Amino acid sequence: MDMTSLLRGLLPEAVENATAASDNTSTTHNMPANVIETLLALIGLKGFAPVYRFIGSWLGWDPTSLLAVLGFIWATNKVIRQLFYFFYGFITQYLMSTIHISSTDDIYIHLMTWLSKQPRMVNSRALMAETVSKTAWEDEEESTVARDRSGLYLNFSNQEARARPQYIPAIGLHSFWWKGQYFRLHRKKESIFDDGPSSGFGTFKEKEDLMISCLWRSPNPIKQLLAHAKEQYYSDHQARTTVKRPCPAYMRRARNNWQQVANRPVRDMKTVVLDQQQKLQVLADMNEYLHPETPHWYANRGIPLRRGYLFHGPPGTGKTSLSFALAGVFGLDIHVISLLEPTLTEEDLSSLFSTLPRRCVVLLEDIDTAGLRRPAEELRAAKRTAEKDKEDKEDEEESHKTTQNDIKELAKVLKKESGDQKKGISLSGLLNAIDGVASHEGRVLIMTTNVPEELDNALIRPGRVDLQVEFTHATKEQARELFMRMYEGDQGRPRHVDSKPATNGPPTPDGKLPESSSSSTNGHVLSPETSSAVHSGELDISIDELPDVARQFSEKIPDGEFSPAEIQGYLLKRKKHPRRAVDEAHKWVAAVIEQKLNRTKISQVQ
Repeated sequence: MDMTSLLRGLLPEAVENATAASDNTSTTHNMPANVIETLLALIGLKGFAPVYRFIGSWLGWDPTSLLAVLGFIWATNKVIRQLFYFFYGFITQYLMSTIHISSTDDIYIHLMTWLSKQPRMVNSRALMAETVSKTAWEDEEESTVARDRSGLYLNFSNQEARARPQYIPAIGLHSFWWKGQYFRLHRKKESIFDDGPSSGFGTFKEKEDLMISCLWRSPNPIKQLLAHAKEQYYSDHQARTTVKRPCPAYMRRARNNWQQVANRPVRDMKTVVLDQQQKLQVLADMNEYLHPETPHWYANRGIPLRRGYLFHGPPGTGKTSLSFALAGVFGLDIHVISLLEPTLTEEDLSSLFSTLPRRCVVLLEDIDTAGLRRPAEELRAAKRTAEKDKEDKEDEEESHKTTQNDIKELAKVLKKESGDQKKGISLSGLLNAIDGVASHEGRVLIMTTNVPEELDNALIRPGRVDLQVEFTHATKEQARELFMRMYEGDQGRPRHVDSKPATNGPPTPDGKLPESSSSSTNGHVLSPETSSAVHSGELDISIDELPDVARQFSEKIPDGEFSPAEIQGYLLKRKKHPRRAVDEAHKWVAAVIEQKLNRTKISQVQ
């Protein structure tokens, strides 16, 4: 059977026309060429027919061989691809282990941070660049900081330009080796429809899934890799305190309720201005509660494993500072919750408490400002206010009564409307989150307040608040400690003292330093030349004089009059001149006392 007969059965009309045309123009040996031209026309490659005739007629070479070779290559490629996918699927399914990691989990951050530091992965051909800025607490070389034209002031205009980007694997497949083991990394991102109640309406969100695989059936190599990445991530965690806050409302899903907002150096307990006996009491109580044997002791006696502290006192006395210091001593993360956040509901609060780690510090700052009251107390308070208003009305003149009534009626209407619009955490909702049936156990709860008398009795009863710590204004001894700490070296030793007198001006044209002169008696900040010298470790007093100067300073500070924050702020403006801090202390004390008596917020002496 020749080619014409075969094609006649498959394509009758087309072959009939082709055969008729070939009988008039060609002989039998040209039949394959006509058939090929017809096939080219059928598959849409009619324009290739002249090229085919040129190769066949003018060059004397049959193009059918070329087509046969191309067809063989195409078929071989298909077979090889099928075999590859077959063996690839077999190896993936039966000879490889895979662990999935969600982008909402902390392990994802640990692994991506570790990968960004691997030379082989950073040199990959498919990378994603990220801008990374240093935090305020990271070390920075002084040589990298530029100065202005005068050479006196620092200039950070190009600081971000000097920050090197961080490179991480891009979306797709990647492979790398670690400890002689082959690993495959697959990053994929997909959009999911979230119809959660927090947003109020459905939205599309991006979700990323990270799959890491290794060759062999056991996932132990992957587990070792993840453990190593986590260990490297927390290598300096002992010197840091992590601060976390609730995620935005649209991101509060499952375990993704907290986000890191700060990573601060651990605060030393000696930097907290508080009575030594109170410090030891809090440390001993917290250490006993966090002991590994404590849960069994509580369970055997049917006591919930919870511990609460109430730090109360005037503003600036160190309540939050003690919270950070305690977290640093015990190596715990701080989870800060603001009950005044508009988007925070009681359901969100319960979810936040339920997703806390095993051991952590939960900080509720200024709990008195949240307006947590029982309905009965609100009614009694409103009744007392109404009675007082009634008595005032009787004492005032009739002309003022009308005006006051209108104002008070308007205030009541506005208060009622604001109360109706208020959405937030109620007292019962907070109590259920703290020690309800489904409340989280093992955490340390710290509440701070400036006015403890305004707190509900149910909130501070034993079992919810186990230890109260009172913060007061600084005593003379605490003022002396603040002075010593301010002018000690970074390692707790006094700074080196230069024999040359301190100066307040730049060098003269002849290269000589000007004579020392005191700064403004009002305690203004130092000149750029002098303030930049603070970091050189030089003071205007000797090492032996520091304790005596500190005692002189404390004698000028009255007991219980100033908060530690006020004293520290005064010393910070004179951090290079302890002698000047002592000489100007009496003026500052008199000015601040007068300012408080006059109830003004404008400082005459700083």
